[in-house]
Amino acid sequence: MYGKNTLQYVDPKRSQTEATTMTKTTPSEVPKKASKTKRRFLTAEKKFQIYLEAQSPDKPVGELLRREGLFATDLARIRQQVKEGALQRLSAKSGRRCATVNPSAYDAIKRELQDKERALADLRVELAILRKKDEWGLVGPITKLWIKAETKLAILAVIETSQQQGVSARRCCSILRIEHRRVVRWQQRARQGQGLEDRVPGPKEPLHRILPEEVARSVAMAKS
Repeated sequence: MYGKNTLQYVDPKRSQTEATTMTKTTPSEVPKKASKTKRRFLTAEKKFQIYLEAQSPDKPVGELLRREGLFATDLARIRQQVKEGALQRLSAKSGRRCATVNPSAYDAIKRELQDKERALADLRVELAILRKKDEWGLVGPITKLWIKAETKLAILAVIETSQQQGVSARRCCSILRIEHRRVVRWQQRARQGQGLEDRVPGPKEPLHRILPEEVARSVAMAKS
């Protein structure tokens, strides 16, 4: 037994032997460094869930970090990100921000929208005309048909209404499948106050009819 203040004798040969043994240790006996753990990728929802659990006083933070495999620095970083996101969202002005648009692109979109609106308006007018044609009982081309005066007036009214909506008279006649010159004749007769009843073709009186004087002379010659 040695006392507290007693020096222990060390054999120089023994220490030299131990040092030689330590230097001759094979590489396989050298402890390997621990491999770095692969960092987990946390989604925004997962980070926010971890933040809420860390804020709860009922759950120890250490247990949360061990369960998720995180360090205290990771939790601090998550808290900082949540704070920055909240400040950025709260500092934004209410209402939706208007995105800036290139003027040329805006003009192109505006022209395209106007063209589509005109095309849609034409389709609406065309549908209304076809419905009227179906109400009149007309099917297919309106050629070589005797049409009532009331139907002619209705056709002229539909064409006039369509022109007010930006559809030309020729376009309306093409939809109705009727000759444009025929409609023009109806319009002229309506402006002149004439009726639109169908007339018997040809002149009222034959051009080569016998005159009354010729009839009288023929009768006198027959009596003489």
